[in-house]
Amino acid sequence: MATAQETFRQMLRDDFAPALRELGLVGSGPLYRLPHDRHWALLGFQKSAFSTRELVSFTVNLSVVPKERERSVRGLPFRPAASTFYGLSMWHSRIGRLLPGGHDHWWDVGTAPDPAVVDQVLDGVRDFALPAMRRQLDRH
Repeated sequence: MATAQETFRQMLRDDFAPALRELGLVGSGPLYRLPHDRHWALLGFQKSAFSTRELVSFTVNLSVVPKERERSVRGLPFRPAASTFYGLSMWHSRIGRLLPGGHDHWWDVGTAPDPAVVDQVLDGVRDFALPAMRRQLDRH
């Protein structure tokens, strides 16, 4: 029997990755980006530190970081992480803050893939996360 960790990796590979690419994102595993000349527009899956073999809790982090800002600050990675706050010149949100209700949201995955979780996450990305990221890109 697969562990929840293995199931989550399988869902990233088999369910989330192809759908996110269809939505115009580039990436693999837990990190994706919207291609843009002047900004890193990032979407990243974050597992809870309290995830176990039986249950993985995860959320989705979103960031829009100006590439020039990122390059001008010493010590920042060439490609920033979606889950890291790099200062006031960037925009960052968890997907739950953009969903109806506006509260932080974590999904749970057990030892078998859950199509309902996949659908909920992808609906949130398509209907709320990507429009919010594009609004941030349009502002700059």
